[in-house]
Amino acid sequence: MNILIIDDSQDLRSLIRLYLSKELPEAVVEEYDPVKSGRPDNVNWSDFDVLLLDYMLGENEDGLEWLKTYKQAPGFPPAIVLTAEGDEYIAMKAVKLGAADYINKKDISPRRLKQIVEQALEFVNEEDDSDSEAARIVDKIQQDKEVDGLPESELDIGYKFVRQIGQGAMSRVYLAEKKSVRLSLVLKVLDLTLVQDRSLLTRFVQEAELISALKSPFVVKIHDHGMTESYGFIAMEFFSRGDLKQRMELGILPEVAFNYMTHITYGLEAIHSIGVVHRDLKPANIMFRGDDSLALADFGISKKLEGGADLTSFGQVLGTPHYMSPEQGEGKKVDTRSDLYSAGVLLYELLTGGKPFNAATPAAMIYQHVHAEIPKLPAALSQYQEIIDRILAKNPDDRYQRAREFIRVLEAAEQDFY
Repeated sequence: MNILIIDDSQDLRSLIRLYLSKELPEAVVEEYDPVKSGRPDNVNWSDFDVLLLDYMLGENEDGLEWLKTYKQAPGFPPAIVLTAEGDEYIAMKAVKLGAADYINKKDISPRRLKQIVEQALEFVNEEDDSDSEAARIVDKIQQDKEVDGLPESELDIGYKFVRQIGQGAMSRVYLAEKKSVRLSLVLKVLDLTLVQDRSLLTRFVQEAELISALKSPFVVKIHDHGMTESYGFIAMEFFSRGDLKQRMELGILPEVAFNYMTHITYGLEAIHSIGVVHRDLKPANIMFRGDDSLALADFGISKKLEGGADLTSFGQVLGTPHYMSPEQGEGKKVDTRSDLYSAGVLLYELLTGGKPFNAATPAAMIYQHVHAEIPKLPAALSQYQEIIDRILAKNPDDRYQRAREFIRVLEAAEQDFY
């Protein structure tokens, strides 16, 4: 594996080389000083498997402009953009220009470098796969096509669509830019012409109002929401570093697991404090910002515990079966302790890499949650079995009763690693 570092700081280049030598000893690392050598017009890009490219190359050179220029060169490797600025707009712009990833310099560590380089190698392998997300991003940006079904002129709310990143039966989710302030956002749009059930519209509005009321760093930020004649929309913060599901695929160390879980539970404490149950806590709904802080997202099936419309009748099941509490799976009334059970499932998965219960069908999965014995942690983690047993108790009365109580337990467990 050959890696090229282009950065105007000799100290940073040396530090990255040192980190890579520890984590990827087989890698051959070369440095390029843009201040001394100027533009890399004579570099044979095909000699390298990964490029680490600084965002600002001294006083007069722009790393993103270099990326745009040299991206079309034969053999150009997957590029990871480095920056001292934590602006998520830079991250999005880098991806639009074809970067495989983005990292803030203050977040660079041996383990993080290894992870991001390995992910970049996967990026290059996926570029020929028309089904891969990376290929779709590059294809959409390079062709500069309008977003199908929702051209900008049809939804004049001050946002420019970049690409579609999700779709439901009646809603679509876009990566977008707020034109007035050059801010990257996620825009969720509900097509009102397709809405037959008014409760769906009520739930959509309620989602925006619930999240807007929260002022916690551990909960997604809502920038804007409203209605036009044809569409309802919610503009949420953009998370440049993906979700927890992606990170879990690479494995999580126990100390990191407890750290993540503590922050997730702070998010639960925040929403519970205003009377909201999330009801769909899972790795895909835990998002990471450019500074690597995390936040709870996707409150589409959340509801007010007190007041407001109860949008699900008794016996109706909403949620994701793998992370669903026994009472939620049976369609019973749920409270904040249901979210804590889901947090327990998540903690078990973070610690072991596997889910506590598995089954072939959703109904069989719910049966497992209701009746199956709580699984045991590996011997090396057996000291935390009491935590798992309590947080995954079948009866809500036997669990930790409040998020704050669970936070104290998690923070105590974190101390074992320091």
